[in-house]
Amino acid sequence: MDQPSSLVVCQQGHTVEYPAALDAVANAGTDLAFCRPCDCQQVHMVTLFAGDSPRVVASGDLDLYARFEATEWPERIHVDEARPFSYRELEPLDLAQFLKE
Repeated sequence: MDQPSSLVVCQQGHTVEYPAALDAVANAGTDLAFCRPCDCQQVHMVTLFAGDSPRVVASGDLDLYARFEATEWPERIHVDEARPFSYRELEPLDLAQFLKE
């Protein structure tokens, strides 16, 4: 089993894990995003872009997750030995428009 990638998502040092295969998807040219809950009761939206480090682009309460789920961005499911993992594919201006709302 491949080790998952992890990212520190908050000032308290909490991390989220995601399938390492998503790093390869992003580096092959598919921009993607996912939301994950944190131990500090926040939801964090993480983006992966080719040639860039994963980063938290937004944090908030469950409303952030609801807004993310309401987008029309194509949903993909990565399945491996650990569990299914849902993420969304981004077009070039999707993120800017989402953050502006």
